[in-house]
Amino acid sequence: MELVPLESRTVLVDAGEPIRHVYFPHSAVICLMAAMGEREIAETATVGPEGAVGIEVLLGKPTAMHRTLVQIPGAASRIGVREFSAAIQESGSFRALLLRYIGAFLFQVSQSVACNSLHKLEERCSRWLLMAHDRAHRDEFQLTQEFLADMLGVHRPTVTIVARTLQAAGLIKYNRGRLTIVDRQGLEESACECYGIVKRAYEEIYG
Repeated sequence: MELVPLESRTVLVDAGEPIRHVYFPHSAVICLMAAMGEREIAETATVGPEGAVGIEVLLGKPTAMHRTLVQIPGAASRIGVREFSAAIQESGSFRALLLRYIGAFLFQVSQSVACNSLHKLEERCSRWLLMAHDRAHRDEFQLTQEFLADMLGVHRPTVTIVARTLQAAGLIKYNRGRLTIVDRQGLEESACECYGIVKRAYEEIYG
């Protein structure tokens, strides 16, 4: 494995392309994006230090199913697919851990589908910011409103209104593409129950 820096908005692999590396984020946050038509995209899942991206190869899928995009810059460990495949064959405990992660990941995706259908945008936005905060391990990170709109699958003006509401409530501070979590507890109260449900699921799987 090698330690690599990941810059914001870097596409690690696009849908349909062969997977060449598996990434284990440390301080970076990576998302999986689904494309709808030629321009519209939306986030389907977020991955941080709790998981990895590119592990479709564990399930016998040599090509990416989604666009894999760096949300928040930071560091990650990277391993080639050939070396990764050898490692999971040689280590039963490593393979078992990855399969447990896949179970938690699938739960996260299914909960996100329900969340996007049933909950208000302000609740969803608070949930997303909490997940990013957990994975980035820092209070301030680079995040444009346009990018956040893509993550939530809405138009930018709508996100602008929500961001102003959260800022007026003293939960976040937003200025020139830099977002700061000011009141973590208040943000948790603003988020829907999906945040806590998914967090508990990961804690149960990892112990």
